Amino acid sequence: METLRLEHVSKDYVTEGSSVPALRDVNLEFHAGQYVALVGRSGCGKSTLLNLAGAMDLPTSGIVWLAA
Repeated sequence: METLRLEHVSKDYVTEGSSVPALRDVNLEFHAGQYVALVGRSGCGKSTLLNLAGAMDLPTSGIVWLAA
């Protein structure tokens, strides 16, 4: 059973009337006891993904499932 699942998750930030995409249509599953490394260049959406996974932010579209 997955502990965390992201289904078609996208996140946009609006600045000065313009929409800036941070994540586009992300699908991921993480299972209890699994080790994962999140790597990428600056500005690719790592922090945005962690904020969504930790329920500190809401996606623009898609669903974030957290197991209770």
